[in-house]
Amino acid sequence: MQSVEPPPISASPAPARPEASSVPPRKGGASTLPVGCGELGDLVRTYDWARTPLGPIADWPQSLIFAVSTLLLSPVPIVLLWGADGIMIYNDAYSGFAGGRHPQLLGSKVREGWPEVADFNDHVMRVGLAGGTLSYRDQELTLHRYGRPEQVWMNLDYSPVFDEGGQPAGVIAIVVESTERVLAEQRLRESEALFRTLAQGIPQLIWRAAIDGACIWASPQWVTYTGQDSGTSLGWGWLDAVHPDDVAGARAAWQEASASGHLAYEHRLCNAPAKRYRWFQTRAAAVRDGEGRIVEWLGTSTDIDDLRQLHERQQVMVAELQHRTRNLLGVVRSIAKQTMALTGPGELFKERFNDRLSALSRVQGLLSRSDQEPITLRALIETELVALDAPATQTRVWLEGPAVCLRKATVQTFALALHELATNALKYGAFTTPEGRLSVTWRICESEEGRRLLMSWVEEGLVRPAETGTPVPRGGYGRELIERALPYALKARTCYALSETTLQCTINIPLPEGETAGSLP
Repeated sequence: MQSVEPPPISASPAPARPEASSVPPRKGGASTLPVGCGELGDLVRTYDWARTPLGPIADWPQSLIFAVSTLLLSPVPIVLLWGADGIMIYNDAYSGFAGGRHPQLLGSKVREGWPEVADFNDHVMRVGLAGGTLSYRDQELTLHRYGRPEQVWMNLDYSPVFDEGGQPAGVIAIVVESTERVLAEQRLRESEALFRTLAQGIPQLIWRAAIDGACIWASPQWVTYTGQDSGTSLGWGWLDAVHPDDVAGARAAWQEASASGHLAYEHRLCNAPAKRYRWFQTRAAAVRDGEGRIVEWLGTSTDIDDLRQLHERQQVMVAELQHRTRNLLGVVRSIAKQTMALTGPGELFKERFNDRLSALSRVQGLLSRSDQEPITLRALIETELVALDAPATQTRVWLEGPAVCLRKATVQTFALALHELATNALKYGAFTTPEGRLSVTWRICESEEGRRLLMSWVEEGLVRPAETGTPVPRGGYGRELIERALPYALKARTCYALSETTLQCTINIPLPEGETAGSLP
């Protein structure tokens, strides 16, 4: 219930009242009310007004008859509040507004008919019967039209109705409900606020454009990113932030969009804070009118520079992978051919070939992680020794040298050479006797040819077979790989020397800029 009278938009004091007439008021009658006038016309004519302070229609003054006739003929929701009690007489349009309170409101006292707003209506009656007027726009009230509280908004206009003597006898009210419009405007404001929050909160650059691509609004992100203020980006000013080489493409995309109804293209935008251009993907949705015609565009520009760089790196990686795969297949074919030539078909071929494929697999594992973990010479040697799964590798091996990161192109062939050396050490060399020892050292040498890596593989404690009196045979595929393949593939200089008790293998390869040396691991 309203406890405080709301301030009206406008209120007028009572005008100067005319002198009271000495002519007695003319009486009206049912016959003077207009015929028809819908449901309320019939209800007013047949209502038992004798039970109200108004008395029967036949005794109504002409001023009341005229006011009732006027409201019954009006398509606008109007209610007449007659007398000090505000007896209610209204038309069909007002009955729709009254909802579940109709038809009980007809002939009731306004303060009792609308008890939840009795204070509001009491104020209306006091002002109106004093000759004043009131006007409210989008007045918020809580009504119980259907037995439950309901928040409504209304445009209300109140004016006094004078009797034959020139005195205010009632108040006529024009009641137009604006709830639907008010709520729609609230939803619109909420939607606009949500859009602003979204537009200002996402990383994309948001904008609106006319049908030809001329900018009509840009989000704060655009201003921050491009350095353009809200004015310079309007119209075709936004093109000033586009890379000069991409302006023609942007214009062409907009010309095509006008015909196709779709807009999507990539271009570079200037990042003002960083003073560099970055790639963006621009997309837009067409906003259409009721007839399906495009009236404007709502779009986003998304930074895809990192994505493009990633894609380019992936393309390089794929090309490298394809190249490496072809090389790897060539290596596998060569390994199979050489192994078959030395062992012939059978179990020995199967064993040797599988060992060499395992070595290839291990080096491929290192290569797959090389972007995160550069491949060092020490890591390559340790990988092959661990793969032997021999206890001797834990106690009888000495490794020493600086940290040297190898190029990917070097790793595969070098790893195969180390595999052959390690395998031969396990089968024929230092790891076959309790006295055997393996020492692998390396260093960086500066020469007229540039920097070179010198690695020395030394096995000690070898023995000759008693029955032959000759050193253990250490030729075959491994030696051929070291003495022929390494010089060809890596421009290496190698030396392979085998005595009765010692094996010494040195490998000297160029160390290009891609391979670096550092402190001990």
